Amino acid sequence: MESVLVEETDRVLRVTLNAPERGNSVDRAMLSRLEEVLRGGSGARAVLLRGAGERSFCTGYNIEELVRELSEGPSVTDEASHPLEKALRALDECPVPTIALVHGNAYGAGCELACACDLRVAADDARFCMPPAKLGVLYSASGTRRLIELTGVAATKEMFFTAEPVSAERALALGLANRVVAKGGATEEAEKLARTIASNAPLSVRGAKEIVRRLRAPALDADSVRAIARLREECFRSRDFAAATQAFLTKTRVDFEGR
Repeated sequence: MESVLVEETDRVLRVTLNAPERGNSVDRAMLSRLEEVLRGGSGARAVLLRGAGERSFCTGYNIEELVRELSEGPSVTDEASHPLEKALRALDECPVPTIALVHGNAYGAGCELACACDLRVAADDARFCMPPAKLGVLYSASGTRRLIELTGVAATKEMFFTAEPVSAERALALGLANRVVAKGGATEEAEKLARTIASNAPLSVRGAKEIVRRLRAPALDADSVRAIARLREECFRSRDFAAATQAFLTKTRVDFEGR
């Protein structure tokens, strides 16, 4: 079964994360394929990203895969080469507008993928969540920055500190969602938005996206990059993370020790 489905009609490239049996959680192969599609030079004028089915957009990074990575690599703290970071950058750098169609859960890496899109159309059952505090890990600076750009500092802190899901209604108020539509009409709304964008002047739309991208905050200095990498590595190598992943896999409770 193809992990990423691709279809192009009406100048819209439709990309579907295709692992509904596990909530469309992503792994290295799926992310590498997603990056390949986004950098493939399609003639489309808009990209619509969604998850297969309507239960979840993407429930995050596959935990079993994450545990394997800690021993096999590439390092999850390596923002230059890790498949998730490369897929997120491909969304950032895609020359045409990208739209996330969010049904159900957009957790962790799923929330990051949605945030990396230019626009988000959410069904009214959508839930956005940044859960690293439940797993004892730290997300990348780039992923944190995207959330700050959308929701502001205070809301970003709340999402990361509490790891509680944000409803579609609140996501709209925060700026995390651009549009919220009843579940049965969300796909139609996202398709309509994509076709509207695709019908507009391509040079104008692409130019606007590039200008906005260049107006974003400058990159972190080298000392900050190294400091963040050390903090993330400490979390991923901690006893808390090992206990949290085991608890997730066995559906049990974890008591964090802070080490």
